[in-house]
Amino acid sequence: MSRSRWTTGVALATWAAAFALLAFSNNACSVDAGAISPLALPDKNQFITQGVDTFMQRRCGTLDCHGQVGRPLRIYSPNGLRLNDGPNGARDDRGIQANESAANYYAVVGLEPEQISLCLTTQGAFTDFLLLKKPLGIDQGGVRHKGGSVLRSTDSGFDCLLGWASGQVDKAKCDDAVMQ
Repeated sequence: MSRSRWTTGVALATWAAAFALLAFSNNACSVDAGAISPLALPDKNQFITQGVDTFMQRRCGTLDCHGQVGRPLRIYSPNGLRLNDGPNGARDDRGIQANESAANYYAVVGLEPEQISLCLTTQGAFTDFLLLKKPLGIDQGGVRHKGGSVLRSTDSGFDCLLGWASGQVDKAKCDDAVMQ
């Protein structure tokens, strides 16, 4: 067999293998879209209008906490990170903007969407997820938090988060938590 025939044969075999792999991978990765069910997540409108967002902005959204780009849970607030610059590139000194509140909601539910969904669907019976565990001290069943213990399980702020995540938000608790 001449060298050019051998090279042509190898090239054809390589193309055939690549084509077969592509055909197989497309078939193996097909997903029945009807089999996927969306997660039930706590209400975005309640997060924004019932004081949960305001509580998180005040308690977590400063530049030395979750109000910075590098955090997995990024919270926008007038006193921390802003989504957009103000006029002429200056710091935006307006109050919280609707797109920032929406980004805060998506950051919170995006942290552990399956777990927060379980909290909602069990009406608060499931509480083993970071949004509720990180702010608590380890002595209260929390997990390590770079900012230390920032809530107690008896605080209105904890009740605000748990109430919203379980679909039973209490605006009075959230408003009280903002003032603490």
